[in-house]
Amino acid sequence: MNNNDYSIKYPRRVLVRKGMTGLGKILLSLMADVQINGKERLPRKGPVILAGNHVAVMEAVMMAVFNPGLVEFIGNGDIPFDPNYAFIANAYGLVPVNRGNLDLKGLGMGLDILAQDGILGIFPEGGIWNPAQMQAQLGVAWLSYKAQAPVLPIGFGGIKDALKNILRFKHPKLIMNVGKIQQPVGLQDKNLSMKENLQIEANQIMEEINALIPEEDLQVLRKRVDEKYELEIDIYPFSNKRPIPEEYRVKNGDAYARLLFNPIMMDVLYRNLNLPIKPIKQINYQSDLNPLLNAWQSILDYLNTNPGFFTYRFGVEEGLAVREALLELIRLVKWAQESGYEIAINPVCRYQNVNTGARVIERGGCFPESM
Repeated sequence: MNNNDYSIKYPRRVLVRKGMTGLGKILLSLMADVQINGKERLPRKGPVILAGNHVAVMEAVMMAVFNPGLVEFIGNGDIPFDPNYAFIANAYGLVPVNRGNLDLKGLGMGLDILAQDGILGIFPEGGIWNPAQMQAQLGVAWLSYKAQAPVLPIGFGGIKDALKNILRFKHPKLIMNVGKIQQPVGLQDKNLSMKENLQIEANQIMEEINALIPEEDLQVLRKRVDEKYELEIDIYPFSNKRPIPEEYRVKNGDAYARLLFNPIMMDVLYRNLNLPIKPIKQINYQSDLNPLLNAWQSILDYLNTNPGFFTYRFGVEEGLAVREALLELIRLVKWAQESGYEIAINPVCRYQNVNTGARVIERGGCFPESM
């Protein structure tokens, strides 16, 4: 089969990518303390899948810059890139995959890259909204199984705030631990479905990656356990308040509260997707509720275009619950408007700190600096 028979050519954009990776290597060498363990295992050619943990954009930069062969990345095709890095991603070029929805075209391009002895870069967690604590997505196992391509696990450390520290000339330490090559994925248990087998294999790949992440990074990323969320709703004025009728009660408030404690996802909604959601940050009582209604409705309108946005990131049950919570909140607030009430909506998170064992209660949500 020649290159014209593939949906995507490998390698491509060779001059541009070599220029970008060469410049990146020089800049990182000058502005950071880069430590690569197992560098001799990095491949010059494939077929092979490079699979790493994902906290920020820096892992992709290091994977591209320090691997001797050109890396073709599977990237997000369901949302626009972060405006701060979009020009870099667009110049390098990624294989877009519509996460949360069945995207056979994107996955097929990944297979075609591997069929041409390509090197495919992928981050099995599928995003950065809860790093080192998410179940691996099926994509890495599916691609390895279908292409019979081995997987090379890589654990990155020192990534959190690394770019910010580089730009402030703080010379951060960046670690890249390259593991041992893993054999192509197979269906090990004939009593299980293909999906169940692939999930087991994907989780195993993620375990191999997590074992390569420096312990100090894991302590930072995994500092919360036993998280529980709830949504406190108060109606004002108290003097003539009556109980909220059953049909206007918010039954999925915990799912909405969880969203408000996820600054990464809020940042995506606000900056990447440019949705007018800033009013949801206001938790004190509000007399003008229309901005709040518009914010919630903008998220629902986006879900009509990309229904898998929350289910991909939170899981099917929790993701659907977020949508239901938005609908319930809109009904409640419209009732409050008609009844002459003001309203306060306060998300609450309770968890145990892994490092100290203390029980912690946080209120008000956790929003990105951009909001």
